[in-house]
Amino acid sequence: MSDAPLTMRAYGRHLFICTGDQCNGDADGAALAQYALEQLGERRKLRNPERVKCSTVSCLGVCQRGPIAVVYPEGIWYSQLDHDLVEQIVQAHLINGEPVEAAIFHRLYPVDQEPEYAPAVRGDQAVNPIELQHDQAVEQLEPIVVAGTQLHSTEEKQRYREQVRKLRKGKKGLVIVNTGNGKGKTSAALGVMTRAWGRDLKVKVIQFLKHENAKFGESRAAAKMEIEFGGTGDGFTWTSKDLDATKAKALHGWELAKTAISSNQYQIVILDEFTYVMAFGWLDVNEVVAWLATNKPELLHVIITGRDAPAALIEHADLVTEMREIKHPFTTQGIRAQIGIDF
Repeated sequence: MSDAPLTMRAYGRHLFICTGDQCNGDADGAALAQYALEQLGERRKLRNPERVKCSTVSCLGVCQRGPIAVVYPEGIWYSQLDHDLVEQIVQAHLINGEPVEAAIFHRLYPVDQEPEYAPAVRGDQAVNPIELQHDQAVEQLEPIVVAGTQLHSTEEKQRYREQVRKLRKGKKGLVIVNTGNGKGKTSAALGVMTRAWGRDLKVKVIQFLKHENAKFGESRAAAKMEIEFGGTGDGFTWTSKDLDATKAKALHGWELAKTAISSNQYQIVILDEFTYVMAFGWLDVNEVVAWLATNKPELLHVIITGRDAPAALIEHADLVTEMREIKHPFTTQGIRAQIGIDF
């Protein structure tokens, strides 16, 4: 046996969820843990001690009001977990360090006396935090295009507007694509959803890849607005345990989309993150474009969001906007996703 001293890796917060069958009732602790991992997404790839984790345990010894969960190093215990509570614990507690007070049933330490992160307690050597390349990242970007907005119109622009008025056609249902590497693709589509709802138009939203049981802010709002809104995924593809199943869910979403588009029941159909289904090669973009050209009702608007929109889709669309990242609070400041802004 080696006499060398043991060393421990630095880490951030760690969520443990009980999967025992004595207290879980109808809930599935393992499924909730998988949902937590999907909520964490790429944050699990961060370098320690910024990394946050989620693990399952066979029993936490409470055996009532389950599923039970505990977050270390604070030693805060939660009971009666469901998808909503798991989402709150992940976003508020694991990521932002703010325990979900209303759901706590036990604390190992008094409030404000919880131990520091384990690296500080154990005396580990400091681990470099996320390296943020603020100025360098911004300087490498192309300059923002100046639109040249003026207070007063010019004669040239007035002549142009007059020519456009003469060519004016009747109404047309648009194919709109929000793509690019920057934030705001889904947000822009949801803004149209809200605007259309205010005009009493009927809207349907289908979210691809995003977990079908997720309760994001937009899905909660849609429920209050009585807008048809649903997911057809099992979370991030890089956390999928069965990509064939993930692909099958995405293809099922396309079947649902075709039914909605051809039904003549809606004025707007939003296909959120649909570009990925084509970019991954799960659907042939030419077949999608051909189907839309043949089957989309003349006055129906279809909005498609997601990165890496295929060229054939861009060519077919009436309106294409590329969101380009100039600055992002995560890449420049390490600020993670926040309630109401990102989900």
